[in-house]
Amino acid sequence: MPKILEDEKIFLGVLQVVAERGYTGATTKQMADAADISEMTLFRKYGNKAQLVKKAIAFIVVKTNFTAAAEFTGDVHKDLLRVVKAYQDTAVRHGPFFFTLFSEFSRHPELVDSMDEPLNIFRKIGELIARYQAEGVLKECPPLHAVAMLLAPLMYISSIRTVKLDNQIPPVDLSGHVIAFLEGHYLSN
Repeated sequence: MPKILEDEKIFLGVLQVVAERGYTGATTKQMADAADISEMTLFRKYGNKAQLVKKAIAFIVVKTNFTAAAEFTGDVHKDLLRVVKAYQDTAVRHGPFFFTLFSEFSRHPELVDSMDEPLNIFRKIGELIARYQAEGVLKECPPLHAVAMLLAPLMYISSIRTVKLDNQIPPVDLSGHVIAFLEGHYLSN
């Protein structure tokens, strides 16, 4: 099996096991079984459980390609819609993993730096918003605050769906969500 495909299979196994059992409850044996490899191979390639989780998060970041999603085109609605679609897609596929992991950070300081790459994504989105602010399209506010205002409703809905209430929560109209965000943030309404 080619290395990239093998890594992807391993990372998807890690995501699945952590989402189901939590970081504390997940064992490298379970992760290896989910990826259909030996635990020894897992240790040789990735070292320990924390390193494996960090690599799985980096895999998600690369696979989602948020850098491309946060590119400036001059069309603020189109650009922010691309961002929220990328976020929503990631939340649907990997939300349970992240929500489970977030709840365990305080007990596992070895994982705190695993959020460096996801935070860099928020900074990239913040840079996109800052550019629209500099061009006079959006109101001035700290760009990362604007990112939080854009993504927080989606994060909330994703977290609710994680606890299996998805049949009670209608899907988000992402274009309408971006329009509502822009209505409150356009420099001149």
